[in-house]
Amino acid sequence: MPDVPLPFEDADVQTAFPNYQIHVPMLGRGTFKVAYRFSGEAPSDYVLKILTDPVALEVDGQEVDVGTLPERLARELAGMSLVSSPHLAQMVAAPVVTDINGGRFIVYEERYYGGGTLEDRLAGGPLDADQTEALVIALLLAVQALWQEGIVHRDIKPANIVFDDANTPVLIDLGIALHTGLSDLTESYDESPKTPIYAAPEQFGARRYAEIDVRTDQFLIGIVGYQALTGVHPFRTPDITRREQYIHKLLTFENVDSSLLNCSPELQAVLIRMLAPKPNRRFRTIEEPLRVLVKE
Repeated sequence: MPDVPLPFEDADVQTAFPNYQIHVPMLGRGTFKVAYRFSGEAPSDYVLKILTDPVALEVDGQEVDVGTLPERLARELAGMSLVSSPHLAQMVAAPVVTDINGGRFIVYEERYYGGGTLEDRLAGGPLDADQTEALVIALLLAVQALWQEGIVHRDIKPANIVFDDANTPVLIDLGIALHTGLSDLTESYDESPKTPIYAAPEQFGARRYAEIDVRTDQFLIGIVGYQALTGVHPFRTPDITRREQYIHKLLTFENVDSSLLNCSPELQAVLIRMLAPKPNRRFRTIEEPLRVLVKE
């Protein structure tokens, strides 16, 4: 968690939203925002997200023009608004300005998913083959919905996969998503934004040469599916202790080790192909692996 003190306390948030039952402590804190679970009049719980930098807007409750937000956040919210899928996080209330402890802050609401994260579940051991196949299908459907709007998630990892009360996997956090129809926000960097151990080889290339598209998300789903099924990361083996070693292995491997994939031939084939080192060896479309896995 960042060391910089927040401009408000938990009690201030509870006071600012008297019609909500704000659960404390907060769910989490990122670089630019904090998240609280809350209960309202509806039977379901939701997540209240608060941008931690105050704004110079005078009217409490004023709906915020997304275009005035920091560009990466604006794109994240736009992505959530554009795409509808049971396997993607849903925003349930547009950003508004609210007074908290004498300052005005932008807040918005998302659905709350009470089934925990995949990271939590894998801490207790791997999934079985049927659970892994259901997970991979759900992630493929999420990526399919994103790609229909020209969006590449780029950060598919166990911490960004949650489960709802019906045990449905849901992909969250479009914070570093690539919107292919817009100019890239990472032109000044040498590499595509990513979580290094959940990234495709092409994400380590210089932006002007990188081939980032839906096949990149396939590779990430492959890593997650492999780890969920086997309990081990396909590339982060015990002999790798430094970041440089990991990157070297990722950029030089030819084929992933399939000996641990105790599952149906269909799921094994999908995982192996999605984990091909070069994008042109993966599936050309998301529909292809879905046709292999989804039984009519």
